[in-house]
Amino acid sequence: MKKSLLVFAIAMAFLTNSYGEDIFTTKESIILGITQGATEFLPISSTGHLILVDQFLLDHKPSPLSGADDSKALKAQAKNAYFVIIQFGSMLAVLFLYRRRFTNMFLGLFGHNHHGRNLMFNLIASFLPAAMLGPFIGGWLKVLYHALPVAIALIIGGIVMLRIEKSYHKRLMKGYGKIDNLTFTKSFFIGLWQCLAFIPGTSRAMTTIIGGYQCGLRRSEAAEYSFLLGFVTLSAATAYEFVKDFDIIFLHFSPRTFLLGISVACLSSMVAIKFLISFIARNGMIVFAWYRIILAIFVLCGLSRQCA
Repeated sequence: MKKSLLVFAIAMAFLTNSYGEDIFTTKESIILGITQGATEFLPISSTGHLILVDQFLLDHKPSPLSGADDSKALKAQAKNAYFVIIQFGSMLAVLFLYRRRFTNMFLGLFGHNHHGRNLMFNLIASFLPAAMLGPFIGGWLKVLYHALPVAIALIIGGIVMLRIEKSYHKRLMKGYGKIDNLTFTKSFFIGLWQCLAFIPGTSRAMTTIIGGYQCGLRRSEAAEYSFLLGFVTLSAATAYEFVKDFDIIFLHFSPRTFLLGISVACLSSMVAIKFLISFIARNGMIVFAWYRIILAIFVLCGLSRQCA
């Protein structure tokens, strides 16, 4: 453990010593990495938090998303790509913490693990709706990457979570609450819920956990399935965004900025995953629902002051 921490510290020192200008400073990259990792697997929207942190907390000019000239538009596109690509750190956290699940899926490919094979096909079924819709709606939904749409989505999501939690025990079917009992159809249904997360501020974790509830999964199992599905979805989203905006990304960011954000996101994601599994098993999502609503109220108050 000490050796791992030493290697990580040396790597961070190297990464923070690179040359060239970036849209984000080293401090801002760390802040965004922590924000991404801490919120990706909590039902509070990592993308929404990244947008809010960028707009209200970082020490640079307001987000260029509202700008009209080409330079500002390119920077806005680069920022949005950065928000997606640092999710790779969260993906690595899931791969490490659930390596046994992934090993079982790998063995299932060769017929050596029945549960692993079923889980792999179920995750594919859950990913299909987003894979089919993403290329068509992902681009024009970027116009919602502002604080106001995020605040509205936070409030609506919070209200939905409160209602879902209220009926949780009624939906939990006897003897069905484990991931291994999911069917292909139920998995596809969870994938349909995940599509709502294209709207910034909604939360992929929230929608997939709710989908798991609807399919009869117990709270901890719904959260775990959300993590595993997140690995598939984030991998595809990261690869797609990287290929699509490759030239713009390296025009505005150095490799150091990405590696730093990804590394910090990975570590904070591990902490968030460990916390959420135990917390949601005991308490459900009610606390997160109220957090979303209260945060949205503060955001709306902040926006009203900016307009005054």
